[in-house]
Amino acid sequence: MDERLAKARSLAAEGMQALQRADGMAALQAFSRAIDMGWPGADVWIARSFAHSLLGDMEARLGALEKALEVDPASVRARLHYGQALVGAGRQEEAEPHFLEGLEGARALEHRNAEIEQLIRAASDFVGMASEPDPHPVDEFARAHGVGDDPEDDLFQQSLDLLAGRALSYVSRPTRYLYPGLPSRQFYRPEDFDWTSALAAKTPEIRAELDELLARQSLEASAFAPYVEKAGREGAGVSHPLLDNPDWSAFYLIKQGERVEENIALCPRTMAAIDAIGDDAAPAPALSVLFSRLEAGARIPPHHGMLNTRLICHLPVILPGQCALRVGNETRAWKDGEVFIFDDTIEHEAWNESDEPRYVLIFEIWRPELSARQRHLVSELFKLGGLARR
Repeated sequence: MDERLAKARSLAAEGMQALQRADGMAALQAFSRAIDMGWPGADVWIARSFAHSLLGDMEARLGALEKALEVDPASVRARLHYGQALVGAGRQEEAEPHFLEGLEGARALEHRNAEIEQLIRAASDFVGMASEPDPHPVDEFARAHGVGDDPEDDLFQQSLDLLAGRALSYVSRPTRYLYPGLPSRQFYRPEDFDWTSALAAKTPEIRAELDELLARQSLEASAFAPYVEKAGREGAGVSHPLLDNPDWSAFYLIKQGERVEENIALCPRTMAAIDAIGDDAAPAPALSVLFSRLEAGARIPPHHGMLNTRLICHLPVILPGQCALRVGNETRAWKDGEVFIFDDTIEHEAWNESDEPRYVLIFEIWRPELSARQRHLVSELFKLGGLARR
């Protein structure tokens, strides 16, 4: 191997290490340099697509996978990843032929690693092909032991679905800050938090304030602004399909730790309901509280949140139907009076297939696994220069 290819190989290894740290920008830079120096094959382009995914750039993710298929049209791995990326971009009809081609190619593979097996199962599920034609032994186990009869069985049932190949394993991949050792748990049970019932009971009051706000909007300039703004933390340095797009917009009561007093004055009962939660609803580096609007027919593409020391909370306020949120391998439709609590550093997406906008109250809380000291240290860390910006 000549010196140039040796350097390219070293850069590719650096990129993989950056992916493991969930450092999308470092990974992208390393893979790009490796490609420029001649590192061959489709796999480096697939790895580059993962870096784009960490950065929330789904169009670039697709472009990298298209390049991988240009380099090696027979790559089963690239073909199946491309199908998944198309599904994530809302292009399901285009995804099916790529899944079928990838599944056909997979039949000729002599060796299948865990990643390929997961890709095959996901592709088979999408095209309606049974990856497990016979009942799996865990299904009989579940029936015999009454798995699912108790709300606490949720995570155990997920473990059975993983064993049976009906679900993929998704892990936390924060784009900015990773606190090691925290669990990769998609949804948390609202009943495990002592404030959720009181908040849900306030939904009619919160709905009334939102209705008044929307009626006021019809007479004035829109108070909702695009959630992903070029000048904001979500849009900084990222090519995002919804950048400055009003299809996904927000009305902030608190924005990145700054109270928006004129908005709070319009929604005092909503703000009081959040304040009543207490210190749990004040995670570092800075709290945001907002009404999130997703327009009719809009879709938020798969992406990862920035830090895993917090959880995201949704209180549905106006639900037109046909709206859902996918976190990892679990998809849930919002329901009136049901608080969603989830880890946004696990790949997630949302959609509104109705004819009316969907409104959800969003705020953040500390991860319950963090002690008071751990919360303090994380809070102090984000006061350092260069880290204060979210």
